[in-house]
Amino acid sequence: MAHADIDPARPPRRRIGAVVLVRDQDGSVLLVKPTYKHADNRLGWQLPGGGAHPDETVAAAAARELYEETGLRRHISHALMIDQMPASEDSAEGINIVVDGGILTPQEARAVRLPESAVAELSALRWVPMGDLDKHALPYQAARIRAAARAYEFGMRLPLYRRGEPARA
Repeated sequence: MAHADIDPARPPRRRIGAVVLVRDQDGSVLLVKPTYKHADNRLGWQLPGGGAHPDETVAAAAARELYEETGLRRHISHALMIDQMPASEDSAEGINIVVDGGILTPQEARAVRLPESAVAELSALRWVPMGDLDKHALPYQAARIRAAARAYEFGMRLPLYRRGEPARA
């Protein structure tokens, strides 16, 4: 099945994905479980996010998707890594930009819940320790998450721009 935010009758030639790395103070990563793919598989958990709409900045798309999928409002201004995805029979070629959603306080992390408005697209969300990624995420997703976390840890954040100006959301 295609991405939930893509019209299967008119798929784009190339998709820009904005996904968000959010961690708690213990280093666990916030993951979501889509209903539109891998629903019956123990694997298939992924970072919150989705496709940028036409003329929407990556920062704005990431902030919008994070809010829609988790209820979190975060300031998005930096990318951590870029992951190019080949086309498949159910998805256009894509560029996924993993952005920095920051580290939540314990109180913020405990308050994260799957919004009622997201239950058609997502079945659950959970905090996953970095050492347990392979138990939840597909190999390419786990590798993406680890690469983004390493970029954050080494201070390799890239500012997001649009037409030479900071693109913040």
